[in-house]
Amino acid sequence: MIVDRRTSPAWAGRIALGPGWAVFSGLAGDNRTHRHPALQLALGDGQPVSAEVEGRRVTSAGLLIGPDVAHHLHPGPVWLLYVERESVAGRRLAATCTQGTRKLSGEECARLRALWRSPTDVAPAIETLVDALAMAQPSPPPESRSVRRLREVINALPQRPAAAWTLNALAAEAALSPSRFAHAFRDQTGMAVRPYLRWLRLAHALEAAGRGHSLTAAAHAAGFADAAHFSRTMRRHFGITPGSVLAALRPR
Repeated sequence: MIVDRRTSPAWAGRIALGPGWAVFSGLAGDNRTHRHPALQLALGDGQPVSAEVEGRRVTSAGLLIGPDVAHHLHPGPVWLLYVERESVAGRRLAATCTQGTRKLSGEECARLRALWRSPTDVAPAIETLVDALAMAQPSPPPESRSVRRLREVINALPQRPAAAWTLNALAAEAALSPSRFAHAFRDQTGMAVRPYLRWLRLAHALEAAGRGHSLTAAAHAAGFADAAHFSRTMRRHFGITPGSVLAALRPR
């Protein structure tokens, strides 16, 4: 999901969301001190990144901020990657961020920027980026027929209406019991069903807002109870509300 935010007076750039991750590239604007459950990687675009982290100023070529760490990113050019802490990628990164914040060297940041040129097609690059920051894992074993069927169900989720994203319906399609499906789902994605779908709902809602729908209509289309529920979820994950960037998400 790609939306253009060039019209925002506070933030300007591009953002992409997928299940368990989000990326932003551009100018960071105003954001209040906040905590969110995702890990956050911040790379300076040719200059250091500064942030207030747990009440102290931290400046480096790049920063990896752990989950639930209070922080405030200073405005300026930045590349941001958010990773769900319960995902495989999130757990790997969290293991390298034991003090709440990890400073990255200029050499590390240059290598990461070379891997991550743009959020336009970032999904295949997420694993490569994580490998560059953490220890690479061994290749997974070949997939069985049941695993392939499960992955087909997972891969089809973004193209289906949010109303169809129920555990029972997905388990039935995969020919598994709900409990077995939930277990197999976590094995394949590294995330429980609920947080995985939460990221997809955020992506759907922002896409709908970017097409010109009202905040309420976008929230309902993505399966949120109402606009307030969508706003709370957005603030919890990114420290800002969708209402503050709604105008930027709509095409000119």
